[in-house]
Amino acid sequence: MSVDQHTAHGEIQTWLSNQGGCRDVRYAPSSIRRHEVCATVDPEVLLGEPYPSETTELRVEFDFPDDVEYDHYEIQWVDGERNYSFGWYQDGTHPDLGTCHYQLDHRDETVARKPAVLHDSHPVNVLERQLSLVPSILELVAWENDRPGLSRWPPDDV
Repeated sequence: MSVDQHTAHGEIQTWLSNQGGCRDVRYAPSSIRRHEVCATVDPEVLLGEPYPSETTELRVEFDFPDDVEYDHYEIQWVDGERNYSFGWYQDGTHPDLGTCHYQLDHRDETVARKPAVLHDSHPVNVLERQLSLVPSILELVAWENDRPGLSRWPPDDV
């Protein structure tokens, strides 16, 4: 890939800034040190369907290390009101699941971790595809005793 982290995060910031439902799109920790792109999301506008929390946060990080065979991606949907998050990680931390995995967290605990696939290599294409899966993922998150879990895996449209 010919995109570096700085350029990838710039393209992601521009893309998210043009999506309905995304506001306060920013670099973290700063515009100079772009380790990730964050956005406050109005989920009902972005998803086009009802959502139990008023806002969520989207965190996106791409890195292109020279010492591995694949790019590192992290795309995380964070629902602070319900204290849970889920996302896709291509980072080499769980080789037993392959190069990419989906992870569901509640409070400070990982509730589920499953193999996943990223169908593209360009950061904006990867982000757009994974965000299109969010409604399907939300259908799979089952709440029992105020704790999320997965009803099944994988989603039908993966």
